[in-house]
Amino acid sequence: MGLWQGAGDALGYRAYTSILTATPTNPRWSVMNSAVGASPETLSEPQIAYGREFWLAYFAHTALIVCNSSLFRYFDFVSFLGGDEYDLGMITGFGMGGAVLARFAQGTLIDRVGPRVVWLGSLVLLIVALLGHFWVTTIDSPLIYGLRLCYMVGLAGAFGASITSISLKAPKGRGTELIGVLGSSGFIGLGIGPVLGDYIFAENTPLETKVHLMFLVAMTAGGVAFVLTLLATWKERPRPAGHHPSLVKLIRQYHPGWMLVMAFAMGMGVIFPQIFLRGYAKEVGIANIGSFFLVYAITAFTFRLMTRRLPEQIGVKKTATIGILTMAASLVMYMVVHNPWLLPIPAFLCGVAHALLFPAIIGGGSIAFPKKYRGTGTNLMLVLVDSGGLVGQPLIGAMIAGCRVLDWPAYPLTFISMGCFLSTIALLNQRFAKPIIAQEDELHEVEERSLCANENL
Repeated sequence: MGLWQGAGDALGYRAYTSILTATPTNPRWSVMNSAVGASPETLSEPQIAYGREFWLAYFAHTALIVCNSSLFRYFDFVSFLGGDEYDLGMITGFGMGGAVLARFAQGTLIDRVGPRVVWLGSLVLLIVALLGHFWVTTIDSPLIYGLRLCYMVGLAGAFGASITSISLKAPKGRGTELIGVLGSSGFIGLGIGPVLGDYIFAENTPLETKVHLMFLVAMTAGGVAFVLTLLATWKERPRPAGHHPSLVKLIRQYHPGWMLVMAFAMGMGVIFPQIFLRGYAKEVGIANIGSFFLVYAITAFTFRLMTRRLPEQIGVKKTATIGILTMAASLVMYMVVHNPWLLPIPAFLCGVAHALLFPAIIGGGSIAFPKKYRGTGTNLMLVLVDSGGLVGQPLIGAMIAGCRVLDWPAYPLTFISMGCFLSTIALLNQRFAKPIIAQEDELHEVEERSLCANENL
């Protein structure tokens, strides 16, 4: 039995390599063409790595992160309106909820019409939402919740479309690498945005002026992202709207298993410095948080480039486990921070964690879907990251507020609880997760046709 199975595997491997080496001028190509109904244009799709389009997308992504990170002082805006950490958690959590729901539709839309339309449309929505914040005058107004919702939906769409666009152009076997390198642009933006925020709020001007200037800077960065995206996607054309299997069927067929849980844990971990660091710094008497994000960005950028092939070398599972454990350690190390000079300690660990997690979890999870449905796969992973933020933001805000009511050490208890939770998830992942194999359209054409046919029955 083992002999026949080995012979079958050998013949299967030869057939597989024959298909991969087939070309329009090779007689074997016609056999494959008739078998799967492919065209020369499909099978000779250009595999672009670091070309002009990539670098335009890279800097568009940088501008998008500058836009978002310049709002890391959103707590100052909430405080200006009379709110506290609880209000902050509820407002940002409501916005994240909208992003989670929108991502399901955005993934399908990207697969149908291409990343360009979703990318540009999302940036327009984001800029309009930022503009609307100039008319918010009270913390209890539904307007602030609606604007935060629109902002997060726009941010989610632009983020998911940019990753999908690059993933579709990546050479075979280098998807996680290009997604990781694209993500390194975010660390540049992460280093710029908070520094701009500190500069704005250091000025001797009324708080209202500072808050409005913060939103104006974010809108400007969003506008730059729109122009660069327009140039980066200039040659992209809308896709014909063919049949698309239901979201439930696609997820059931191609989901990356335990990696979904890891994405959720990542979402809970990464939101703390973005949302709650300002409040913690204020409590321990630290005026500026720009140094944290500068160290964070430099560390993550450098480490990302150094380890861009790590998920392919040691595996997605092990890389993700190391990343979550490092993030847990960074949360615990906040407890030693009592002055600005100690902020680089958790910043360094957080930067290393983020550098490892993004390509391993987002890239590694999305490649479990064929390229034809890569938009759905990418947005599924981002949905889980956003879901972690959706649960984490109000939960952390309520935990901090509740500890203060009980006169307990609010932030230390939060750090320890989050660190233990993330460590448990990481260890379970290492124990139970299965390896992820990248899917290619050509090898799954018959399977996808069957999926669509079953849906029509």
